[in-house]
Amino acid sequence: MRPAFASTKSAAAFALLLLVLLALPVVLGQSWLPPREEAYSRQGWGSGPYPWIENQIFQETNAIDIAFLGSSHILNGIDTPYVQEQLSKKLGRPAVVRTIAWGGSGFDGLYLVTQDLLQHRKVKLLVFYDEKVELGEKLRNGALTSLFRLREQVSVLAGLPFKDQAAYYVVALMGIPRNLLSLVRLNFPAELLSNRPGYIEPENSGFIDAPSCLGAVNGRNGFSPSFFRPDHAPFVSYAPSVSNGTETIIYSPREGAFEFSHAPLPAWHVKFVRCFAALAKAQDCRLVMLSIPLYDERRASVITERAFWPDLLSADVTMLGILPAKMFGDLTDVDVQKLHDDPQHFNQNGQRYFTRLITPSLINLYETSTNH
Repeated sequence: MRPAFASTKSAAAFALLLLVLLALPVVLGQSWLPPREEAYSRQGWGSGPYPWIENQIFQETNAIDIAFLGSSHILNGIDTPYVQEQLSKKLGRPAVVRTIAWGGSGFDGLYLVTQDLLQHRKVKLLVFYDEKVELGEKLRNGALTSLFRLREQVSVLAGLPFKDQAAYYVVALMGIPRNLLSLVRLNFPAELLSNRPGYIEPENSGFIDAPSCLGAVNGRNGFSPSFFRPDHAPFVSYAPSVSNGTETIIYSPREGAFEFSHAPLPAWHVKFVRCFAALAKAQDCRLVMLSIPLYDERRASVITERAFWPDLLSADVTMLGILPAKMFGDLTDVDVQKLHDDPQHFNQNGQRYFTRLITPSLINLYETSTNH
């Protein structure tokens, strides 16, 4: 077998080249990083409504009354225009309510997007969801190689275990080629709305509807038993009576509706969610953690949480939820399926039903946050 290198010098040159490439996240200074807008404009519509997210962070400038931020549970779970309509009636002025959400879970993505948003816009009430990673610690936000840039976020990694720091170093390294390319040729922002002949829509065309839904996605699929192997039943419009549900529950020490796990969370989850909370506190932004029930929790008599969030976040956060057993009441399993796209997400039916139940409490929380 022929040797891999013709000489020791060629082997040394290859090793030096490899070392330089591996060191690029550290070597490249801030001037070698493209504007933050590029982290979003390069995404297109493939893994979420990123053209909408870019528009809301970098082009719109007015204050947001209520912002819903997070991954696909938020994206599919909130009827944003309805919340805006109800808040506008209450305030006697046009309210600004937005959903800024994406595909791929993880508190790292939540922190990075929130950091960009709060640098450009005032948010009065920020509603988020437990960004648990469904497939274990390795599945994270699909846009992370663009959103995480080592020279900008290196301080966030302090104190993390070496394996986590190494993982984010690799994430930054993977983003280097696109960052360098963006210095040569900036990405054109994707059009939010287009009726042009020949305009190519992504495979998941539902994301394109987000601008008309203030950032939300109205899923018009029937129930699929599996998120990973979708086999959707035909969609059937279905609207349970709101009286079927119950009042939302805000956590207090006297309220026994919440049940907290004592299992430790991954270190990177804890670090990023704490940084996220610190951002909100610095910008005087009230936080609400919203519990969105999953299909398998439909008969649960408690609201389960992975942690006692006020302690974990070291911040004043309001926990809001609905007892699943009361929310779905006497609905049959077949009826509950009509509210879901899959076991993880609501479809349009469930989105509208859930939103109508939680909106009065969200409006009350908004009013109390702006009155003190």
